[in-house]
Amino acid sequence: MLSLTNLKNRLIHRYRTREITPPKAYNKWASTYDAQPDNPILFLDDLLFKNMLGQIGLRGKRVVDIGCGTGRYWPDISRKDPAEIIGYEASSGMLEKIRQKYPQAKTWLHADNSLKELGNSSCDAIVSTLVIAHIRNLPAEWKEWNRVLKPNGDILITDFHPVALQRGANRSFMHNDKLIYIKNHIHTLDKVRKLAAKMNWKEVGFAESRIDQRVQHIFERLDVMEAYRDSFDQLVLYGIHFRKED
Repeated sequence: MLSLTNLKNRLIHRYRTREITPPKAYNKWASTYDAQPDNPILFLDDLLFKNMLGQIGLRGKRVVDIGCGTGRYWPDISRKDPAEIIGYEASSGMLEKIRQKYPQAKTWLHADNSLKELGNSSCDAIVSTLVIAHIRNLPAEWKEWNRVLKPNGDILITDFHPVALQRGANRSFMHNDKLIYIKNHIHTLDKVRKLAAKMNWKEVGFAESRIDQRVQHIFERLDVMEAYRDSFDQLVLYGIHFRKED
């Protein structure tokens, strides 16, 4: 599961660990990714993203999901009546899962920061959840986003908070009795905002999430209240809403 440094620490220390690239990691994780009822990070991300999603209109619009995974938020996006949802994903294993769930949707493997299947100014909104820190070359990636996004288009982003990553937080999951760590790149909020400004993206919304009472029930179910107390009030996620100006 997605984890913090102290989360379930006493339970996982006995497993051999290794860090691998996101595409390889999510290929391993794909078969069990949708079965995570006790993941506090996904719980908080769900609250964060849905709140931002509620601030924009998508009726009749074309939405691109970068790092779409298994389409975790596609039902929520679909309820806003977009004309189309398009998915890009770096993991072939995750793509296989989303294609099983949405066989008619346009989904492509995302490699080399390219969105070559999309024309200039062809999309109305871009969403990307828990992905940014997996992207090494963020300027090249965002240059492509900017190319395909229409003026006044929305960009909704959630991710691990850079403060959490600097503190030692990680993304990990169990696979064949081994704890797999996924490679991250730390993009500070200052870097994110400066890069957005270069793209002529205006920041219109920002929120942060901490470990708090909203996820206490998950720690209680897992019987790891010591980890809850250790990580209480620590920043774990952020969400940011940009809009491309004319």
